[in-house]
Amino acid sequence: MVNSSSMGLLGLRAYLSEFFEASLFLSLFTSFVGIALAADRGSIDLGHAILATLGAVLAQASVNLVNDYHDFRSGIDLETVKTPFSGGSGLVASGAITARGVLILGLTSAVVAALFGSYLGVVVTPVLLVLAAFGGLAVFLYTPLIVRIPMAAEPFVMLSFSFVGVGSYIAAHGSLEGLGTLVWVLLPAGMLAGIALLVNEVPDASVDARHGRRHAVIQLGNPGRVSAYYLAFEVLTYALLGIGVFWDGLSRLFLLPWVTLPLVILVTVGIRRYTDPHQYERVMAINSMSTVLYLALLLIASVL
Repeated sequence: MVNSSSMGLLGLRAYLSEFFEASLFLSLFTSFVGIALAADRGSIDLGHAILATLGAVLAQASVNLVNDYHDFRSGIDLETVKTPFSGGSGLVASGAITARGVLILGLTSAVVAALFGSYLGVVVTPVLLVLAAFGGLAVFLYTPLIVRIPMAAEPFVMLSFSFVGVGSYIAAHGSLEGLGTLVWVLLPAGMLAGIALLVNEVPDASVDARHGRRHAVIQLGNPGRVSAYYLAFEVLTYALLGIGVFWDGLSRLFLLPWVTLPLVILVTVGIRRYTDPHQYERVMAINSMSTVLYLALLLIASVL
């Protein structure tokens, strides 16, 4: 017989698993890039940098959790094919955790993130209040509204994560000084999240369409167009880094992420040839590896 303490421990582990999704590395790395760039331009406030990173991670976790809540309530979570990269965690559907518990955890994360953002907005600059407010919109409007607007989901996510890098830079640096030239770095870092979302939406497109979602994979209609859309955004991230280096005087180290271009070609071909969710897992894995490597190289370039 399983005692109550063992059941409680299993429940806690399930909620922790639901909270710490692998995608959190996107906000973590993007925030680190912003902080590293601030450090390169002078001393930073470590406390403010930590609060910015925690706020970014908590805000993303909140969006993930609220999305999982809506996916269960709408029935999407019961219909999608589960892979390590798509289809949701399945923890609510399996009964390991409750939808109400996920919603409470998501709202709690949002409140704490809002407190961090508000504090930084008061002590550093009101610009951070604006960025925090945008994060709040992402929590409460992404699933009910944004994904239902044709072609809006991926650009919205790109903008959200770009704001993570910008906000982390401002919080750590203490001002907006020097931010202009760094857009060539912070924008590509944020865009990677939206691109990753696009890649992972492919297996869920038919189910999402039945439930009223209108993200790019659905609107574009076939793997060939989706692969071209993916490639266009990927090329743009590399082009922005190139502009920053050759036109705006950034260090040539910011060209390091260009070594990931062969992985982009592999993912482009994989999307174009999509037929089955489980065979497609390899493509999503390659894209995840490419994204992590790109962000890691950006971080290295920012530190050196």
